[in-house]
Amino acid sequence: MKKLIIFDCDGVLVDSEIIANRIDAEMLTSAGYSISTEESIQRFTGKNTKIVHNEIFEQTGIRLPFNFSNLVNQAIIEAFKKELKPLMLPVLSSGLVNGLSKCVASSSPRERVILSLKMTEQYHFFDDSSIFSASQVKNGKPAPDLFLLAAKDKGYASTDCIVVEDSVAGIEAALAARMSVIAFVGGSHANFPWYQQSIKAMGVPIAYDSKDLMNILATLAI
Repeated sequence: MKKLIIFDCDGVLVDSEIIANRIDAEMLTSAGYSISTEESIQRFTGKNTKIVHNEIFEQTGIRLPFNFSNLVNQAIIEAFKKELKPLMLPVLSSGLVNGLSKCVASSSPRERVILSLKMTEQYHFFDDSSIFSASQVKNGKPAPDLFLLAAKDKGYASTDCIVVEDSVAGIEAALAARMSVIAFVGGSHANFPWYQQSIKAMGVPIAYDSKDLMNILATLAI
């Protein structure tokens, strides 16, 4: 029986990707790297800040200011206070998920993950030891390191884990970790036709909303 559910945060637990990528695009453009919200979603969703900044430098030679990540993070948090909405309340409240171990593994800073969950009244479904961030591993998604860390820390083999992810990078990471994966495309950022096509190309089960997700989880968790 599959015993551990690993949730991504942005775009899975909270409808944050459209907000965060809008802020990212605005601030990157102001820093000299012109990019739209849609382009940011297409290129950077699921990746941590270090990987994103390295990609920008390799492409353009632009080195972002040393405090750029902190400034972006603060701007995103301010936007979250006004706009952030939960995506997983029905799932987390269900008897099925309550009967299984669960944790969060996100590319975002740990403090922002915790704040996002508190803002959307989902934090009480997890404990502090069940929230993992890419800052805890050498290689972020699409490398499997973060998911492997979460599984090891919670005491589960990879084959006993189900990952719920919204991004290609996250799905690639979960598959590389040899875990079962469900793609969740219920977030606002996943409405672009090209986004859903890229997820379909990954060949994993797709949940279009929380009801779909619970049905797929019920099948995989048996």
